[in-house]
Amino acid sequence: MENLFKRYQHEFILGIFICIYIAYFTIASFLRYDNFYAGRYDLGNMDQTVWNTINGRIFQTSNENGVIISRLSAHADFLLILISPFYLLWSSPKTLLLLQTAVLGLGAIFIFLIAKEILKNKNLALIFGFLFLMNPLMQFSNLYDFHAVTFATTLLLSSFYFLIKKKYFLLTILLALSGIAKEEIWIITSFFGFPLLLQKTKIKLLGLGIIVFSLAIFVYLVNYAIPQNLRGQHFALAYFSDFGDTSTQVVLNILLSPQKLFLTIFNVNGLSYLFKLFLPLGFISFLNPFTLIFSVPSLLINLLSNNSQLREIYYQYTSTITPFIFISGIHGVKQFLKWFPKISKFYVAAYLLFFMLSYAYFLGPLPGTKNPSVDMFTKPYSNKKIIEDFLTRIPENYTVAATNNLGAHLSHRKSVATIPAGIDQAQVILFLLNDVSAQPSLLSQKEMVYSLKHNRNYVEVFEKDDFVVFKKQGFLL
Repeated sequence: MENLFKRYQHEFILGIFICIYIAYFTIASFLRYDNFYAGRYDLGNMDQTVWNTINGRIFQTSNENGVIISRLSAHADFLLILISPFYLLWSSPKTLLLLQTAVLGLGAIFIFLIAKEILKNKNLALIFGFLFLMNPLMQFSNLYDFHAVTFATTLLLSSFYFLIKKKYFLLTILLALSGIAKEEIWIITSFFGFPLLLQKTKIKLLGLGIIVFSLAIFVYLVNYAIPQNLRGQHFALAYFSDFGDTSTQVVLNILLSPQKLFLTIFNVNGLSYLFKLFLPLGFISFLNPFTLIFSVPSLLINLLSNNSQLREIYYQYTSTITPFIFISGIHGVKQFLKWFPKISKFYVAAYLLFFMLSYAYFLGPLPGTKNPSVDMFTKPYSNKKIIEDFLTRIPENYTVAATNNLGAHLSHRKSVATIPAGIDQAQVILFLLNDVSAQPSLLSQKEMVYSLKHNRNYVEVFEKDDFVVFKKQGFLL
């Protein structure tokens, strides 16, 4: 055992870091759910899709009005279908949270392997594995409920590793898994085909196949499959209305309007976003930025969108950018050491640790940082057991409308509406009036409760502090 540890001490230490990461973020995610900090959007709707799938209603969910629809009306995250067998072991939203944390944590293995392959130095490879786990961009995407696209962080890292190792079968499988995490990832997977065009004939054909297949799938999903389910264009096209009304117009205007493109990207908001993305590694990614090309599709989507949330670091929108910032960072270190061979690797490691730890302190969510995201630990909801017990007593055949913060606890139903939608049709209406981000506002939801209390068509059946429940006249509860 002693000899084994000496030989693989870096791998053992990395394994300890990964276990600590998975343990903390699993507990934190579970407590967010238990204390109603997770919502229908985006945990309950994902959970409902997976639960419906394992119960024979493949890739179905319900919209905010409680109408049963295909999940393809929103996104082509077919990875949820592959996840569904885990519900045979544990049918709970916590299964998704656990899987998400485990997959993200295991991404550090591929960071380590890529760094070891490129830098030929296990110490620096271990440092990069640690930096990956400490990166607030990934930690926030881990904490913000659940999204299939977060799996792409690790899947794209593993794809890149097998690309440089020339393991083309595994590369193809992992690219396919990456693509089914979200529709726009197919553009990124197409980029993996270009390096293969430089190889021998058979590999060239594989590269060409990856490019053509990936782009064809993307075009089909965005222009046909999703609009057909929506009975209209992809909802996200509205984010790019400055560039056109259709996907074709948007692409053409982006390509043919370089001045507008430049001004849209390099404004104050865009530069601030780019600063926050690359600061954790001290901008070392720019020393050898070639692999950043893989992140261009996601960067353009976020930078050109009129939805400012896409340029925040607190959501899942960095999931397909983070892998290539780190890969470019690894190449950047290699380039730096080539330029300055006399500078000790210790100082390079210290430089990286300084930036990441400083960034984590000022902007990260961990305990002990300047603005930690620890409400799930420090502000537990006192009536959570009472609410959970009540929710289990609602008959499955009743139509339900609930506030967003209750939605993830009611998602094992064929249909659930999200207040303010669905109130008129629901037979049971549930409010938890403690959500500062309630829609359309917390005050409006309180006014809805007041109105329902004076509506003869409804009966108040339960009230405990912020938790209020109504049912329609004539229904037993």
